[in-house]
Amino acid sequence: VASCGDRLINWEMLRGVGLGAVSTLLAREFAASGLFAEEPHLKSGNKLSDAEEIELGRRFAAALEREQPIVSNGLIDNYLGKVVAELGGKGQRPNLPYSIKLVNSKIPNVLSLPGGFLYINRGLVEMMGSEGELVALLAHQVGHVAGRHGLNQLLAAFSAQSLLKPVLDNLNQKNAVIDDIFVKLGGASAVLNKMRFHFKEETEADLLGFYEMQRAGWDPSGFLKLFAHLDKLEGAYDEYSTDEPPPFLSHHPPNPERITAIRRELKLVTIPAVASSDSTKFKVLKSALALLVAPGRNP
Repeated sequence: VASCGDRLINWEMLRGVGLGAVSTLLAREFAASGLFAEEPHLKSGNKLSDAEEIELGRRFAAALEREQPIVSNGLIDNYLGKVVAELGGKGQRPNLPYSIKLVNSKIPNVLSLPGGFLYINRGLVEMMGSEGELVALLAHQVGHVAGRHGLNQLLAAFSAQSLLKPVLDNLNQKNAVIDDIFVKLGGASAVLNKMRFHFKEETEADLLGFYEMQRAGWDPSGFLKLFAHLDKLEGAYDEYSTDEPPPFLSHHPPNPERITAIRRELKLVTIPAVASSDSTKFKVLKSALALLVAPGRNP
């Protein structure tokens, strides 16, 4: 008899049912004991098709870009775009057209829209100390897209204002109805500011990102460095601070808990020796950021 969490396993009983059954029973026992998690298996949480979600995300992105200072640099765009495409391609929704744009703001922030449209502020990229941290950050956002977290919240926001039907009715129409709806809600940025992921969604995005990162060839232990970095940053915004914490620090599980969860996952997988954790391209990226026009100034 052996212990599995607070359960007992009778090895004499298991010997007679074969190794395959033993493996299955052990997996169930360990999962029930909470000793490890696994990659979430996603199910569609709404009636929108992928094509409809992509179009809604595209319209949302267009409204957002009219409000945010998007900055373009070929080297930076190519680097970030390739990372996001590789992560998305190894996720559970590889058919989405993942893309990312850089926002010329020093405020650390990152966000994802339905359909795979990502945005990251230069201030957050500048904070990242290694490629592993940055890729983990982006993998988490791709996880939100894969889990339809933002999509579900956006649809709920429209529904609460009795705007869901006009949005869906005009989704594929060449008119300004949806643009006017975003204006009515205070703008795309205001809509995003009101969206809050639940702890369960944040945890799911962590796990989805972990396995996306692993399959795409990066060492997912980059999550540990990322969460340690975020925990340190979060500590700077204590009860005595007069500054508001960056938006992306709000409404997520405590970083020590996230670190514990990632360490648990790392014990379940084999990380190849060739898995990437940093690169010369990342260092070139950081140098290119320093050459961008300063935030608040026109190019």
